[in-house]
Amino acid sequence: MPSFLSRLLGTWELLSFTAADIDDADDIVYPMGQACKGQIMYSHDGYMAAVLQWNYVQPYQTDWLRATAQEFANAGKKTMAYSGPFYLDEQPGNRQTLLHHAKISIPPNWVDTFQLRVAKMTEENGQLILTLGPESPIEVNGIERIFRLRWRKCPRNDTRRQ
Repeated sequence: MPSFLSRLLGTWELLSFTAADIDDADDIVYPMGQACKGQIMYSHDGYMAAVLQWNYVQPYQTDWLRATAQEFANAGKKTMAYSGPFYLDEQPGNRQTLLHHAKISIPPNWVDTFQLRVAKMTEENGQLILTLGPESPIEVNGIERIFRLRWRKCPRNDTRRQ
């Protein structure tokens, strides 16, 4: 079987981003809405980049160079992105721990932090699925929740413009 790392490398498309109450698994919220979208990429040279966004973000009236402060604020509130090196001390099995070192980030308070992610890889209907989430629950409005992001491996892009 290929290693966890060899299967991890590449681009993944977000399937879902959920936060479940630790005391009631049926109490699930969607931190960025049910239809949020995103991509996460892991490169051969040890770097990663992730972008998540609400399903709809109001377009700027002009271009990004002339966007208003309100347009920037709206887009920033509905977009999360970070990138930097990643680390994996691969252990046997499908459950691993990834460490993302955020060098660039929105939110800016993640810059130079390490984001620990528990990673589990499974196969569903012939597709490779990656589930990522923090190791510990996160408090949201007074409720401890388990965050989980489910990703589907993207097929290789043949690099030709269609």
